[in-house]
Amino acid sequence: MKIVKAVAPYIHPGHLNFKTAAYEAWIKAGGLTADSHYPARALHGLAFRYDLPSVMKNSKEARLRFVEPVSIRFDTFPDYLRYEIIPLVWDCWPCYFDKLERWMCKYDVRTAIFTSSQEADEMRRRLPDVNILTITEGIDTYLYDRGKELTDRIIDVLEFGRSNQRVFNSVLPETINHICTNVNGKYLYDNEQLFHAMGDAKITVALPRCDTQPEIAGGIETLTQRYWEAMLSRMIMIGRAPKELTDLIGYNPVIELDGNNANEQIMEILAHIEEYQPLVDRNRKTALELGDWKVRMTAIMEWLISLDYRIR
Repeated sequence: MKIVKAVAPYIHPGHLNFKTAAYEAWIKAGGLTADSHYPARALHGLAFRYDLPSVMKNSKEARLRFVEPVSIRFDTFPDYLRYEIIPLVWDCWPCYFDKLERWMCKYDVRTAIFTSSQEADEMRRRLPDVNILTITEGIDTYLYDRGKELTDRIIDVLEFGRSNQRVFNSVLPETINHICTNVNGKYLYDNEQLFHAMGDAKITVALPRCDTQPEIAGGIETLTQRYWEAMLSRMIMIGRAPKELTDLIGYNPVIELDGNNANEQIMEILAHIEEYQPLVDRNRKTALELGDWKVRMTAIMEWLISLDYRIR
């Protein structure tokens, strides 16, 4: 029976790593950890590009690693050489299916966790002997304040994260305070400024990546952190909710975007903003109950125990 120890994701200087919240939830749930041994900066490129040969693996311990297929070698370095890896996988878009399958076979991965149900189903089809768990993406709920009441908020429409222009490209009247934090690929706010803006914004656009970047996501529709952020900050979401979200919480927290009449739709919401306070209050309450990573870590730990791993 192997004991599972988690390893912290790599933090690039000056940046946050969204995978860190899952790692910290593991610790808070009583999970054990092991030291990270990422290579020196000058060797990062080699660790990203090249697989190294596996040597005799530890028979007593496994490593829980927090990974994206685009950087699977680096994200698991150097543990994939000496330990069984249990990857918790984000963003396994169709272009990475073959790469991840080859890597999992090469390093004898027998247990894996995916944050997308469709991605997990594809890997189950390709690797039927691997134990695969699906969990929805979570968030550290303590980072997000409830913000002001809708009628007291200054920002009318806040767009943050990846661009929505493929679906939502309306030019709103000049009287509308419309802020887009992503301008030509550059982000205007740091994290603290963004948290403050979310608590002072009435409406945000929330769309799955398969709508905004189908060339990357293909047909993969999945719940991402953006929805939890909007719900916790009590912003009205206009766009489309992924099925994973509505199945999880039992209702649709998003106002469906009418792409042909987006301006009129937004102006109508702003004209009756107080009517949406019960919805955003409900959304925050739901996100606090179901959105936190601690809920998912409890499920992950129970599942690992059922597979005869030790977690403490």
